Amino acid sequence: MRTYAVVGGIAAGKSTVARALARGRGVRVDVDRIGHQVLRLERVRQRLLAQFGPDIVRPDGTVDRRRLGRRVFGHPARMHQLETIVHPEIARRVGSRLAALRRDRIPVAILDAAVFFELDLEPVDGVLAVTAPRRVRRARLEAERGLRRTEAEARLRSQPRLASWTRRADVRIDTDCPRPVLRARIERAWRELRRLHRRRATGRKSP
Repeated sequence: MRTYAVVGGIAAGKSTVARALARGRGVRVDVDRIGHQVLRLERVRQRLLAQFGPDIVRPDGTVDRRRLGRRVFGHPARMHQLETIVHPEIARRVGSRLAALRRDRIPVAILDAAVFFELDLEPVDGVLAVTAPRRVRRARLEAERGLRRTEAEARLRSQPRLASWTRRADVRIDTDCPRPVLRARIERAWRELRRLHRRRATGRKSP
């Protein structure tokens, strides 16, 4: 099974690109959704309560992601504390998911994983970085997620390593374009990922 990771900043269009890549080719693994599942684990919930206080949970005892977000976004030390708690759990679940797909002989797995480089995961066959201008990402957060300007800016600031993720990727794609253009860019990016995979598989280096 070939595995590719799609990384990108919040509201860059990463999931849109990952879905398009997986369509007709394999399976998209939604790492963000796995992160939501991890927050429901009792051992994780207890550690979060101890670290961030009881006001991050709803009356039913589940973690309120928006409240937690307000607590950590824009605060690097708090974000690091959150990552220390949840990233190992996410990595374990992603590893199990990939192992299951491999057993099912799925040809291609697309990891929809903003924080791919921050997780301790097995090597992949290629990494695609999805980008968009900051103003576009902020507008998407406000229009599509209903965030206030201050909340949107805090979330944008929460990914200080974004430039590093983009530099480390094999292929990059900008989503600030009309849909027909984006579809063409996605197909071009897929061809480039496959070409790089073939070169690596045969031991040749990219020029």
